[in-house]
Amino acid sequence: MSHQGPVSPAITLSFNLPQGVALGQAVDAINQAETQIGKPGFGSPAASQGNAQAFKDSLASEPVLILAALIVVYVILGVLYESFVHPLTILSTLPSAGVGRAARAVGRRVSTSR
Repeated sequence: MSHQGPVSPAITLSFNLPQGVALGQAVDAINQAETQIGKPGFGSPAASQGNAQAFKDSLASEPVLILAALIVVYVILGVLYESFVHPLTILSTLPSAGVGRAARAVGRRVSTSR
């Protein structure tokens, strides 16, 4: 039996991904199975290692990177237009553009599946 820390027993679960399955899908399936089996609330929490941990770490920093990218775009547009307001006007169109792009992608998927 292996241990995590001085007294906590540890179980190692390793897996290989089948062809066409993303790591995110596998991590979600493992998390869902963990909640379904009724893991006891005491002891060490479940922790990932290796590629799964790197995947979770990259997802944790994603909102900070998106915010940093928006700030950089705002500064560049502010310098370009020499204004504080015009970059906000341009950046305010991004959500509606994203919705339009998603709708077009769904429309293409529906039209090709017929």
